[in-house]
Amino acid sequence: MAASNPQDARWWDSAVDSFVAKIAGDLKPRAAISLAMKNISSLDSATVAGIRASLEIAIRRRGFALASPDAKASTTIELTLSENLQDYIWAAVIHRGTHKDDEEQVEIVSVSRAAAVPAASSDRAMSLQRQIIWQQAGKILDFAMIAGDANGRFALVILEPERLAFYKSVTGQLQLDGAVTIAHEKPWPRDVRGKIDLEAQSATLPGVRCSGPFDHSETIQCSETALDKAGIAQLAGGSVEISGRDVEAAKLGAVCGMDSVLLASGTGDWTQPDVIRAYSSAEQQLAALGTPLDYAGPVLVLWGSSDRRSARVVSRNLVTGMYEASIVSVSCNR
Repeated sequence: MAASNPQDARWWDSAVDSFVAKIAGDLKPRAAISLAMKNISSLDSATVAGIRASLEIAIRRRGFALASPDAKASTTIELTLSENLQDYIWAAVIHRGTHKDDEEQVEIVSVSRAAAVPAASSDRAMSLQRQIIWQQAGKILDFAMIAGDANGRFALVILEPERLAFYKSVTGQLQLDGAVTIAHEKPWPRDVRGKIDLEAQSATLPGVRCSGPFDHSETIQCSETALDKAGIAQLAGGSVEISGRDVEAAKLGAVCGMDSVLLASGTGDWTQPDVIRAYSSAEQQLAALGTPLDYAGPVLVLWGSSDRRSARVVSRNLVTGMYEASIVSVSCNR
């Protein structure tokens, strides 16, 4: 009889990412996958169901299709959940083709039983919230919100590859109030980056800086500037390696009883849905916290706020094609 598992959190998410990353490189794009699971560990049925759901989501994010149990699939994965005294062990036999003598591969992923406990307890204490600030068809490099005036109106600054746009809140709606054209002699790189610095009242792109009081946009001037190594690194933003891949990351300050929390995007590419997940980074080891935020497309920019309590995110919705600017914050569940 399976023992009840005290961890009701998604402590298995990092193992799911690692497992799917291992198998994805050897599969054909949009391959149809049949997934079968067998549990011989002490994990209860609810936990096994959660692991399967996470696996199915991760497989679809990679662009593969899940075949129904009675349908013939080009790839069959038979996953067995087992354990020893130290780890949960996932062993998968991967069959490619529909005949018994077709190619077969074995992949194994282990998850520390001890590491699963703190991640689960944190799940009940922390959650992520997303507030969409702005959506548009054109590319967004960065954005910033300027505090409201005495009447509660606030301003929004949107940095695009060709302009710096200023919006003001009028009767509850954001309306364009002015724009500054960003002139540049050389074409932007395909993955052009940019950043707004409210404290410095400036916006920086590769080789160009626009500066001046943001409350008087008509006075802002853009000029060419040579970026040093520090400036180039600042534009690149923060990153962290997860499942062998560098992803967007931002470090927040003390929250929910922890000294710091790291927010990081998922490990997919720019053609796939994405997530933002919180991690603790005690002793240089990342441990997933809480439930991730799902995005309908890639997270392109992830910047921590100056007060280190939230992050601003630019993403692209693959369903609508719109670029979205949003604020992600952490709340502590009691």
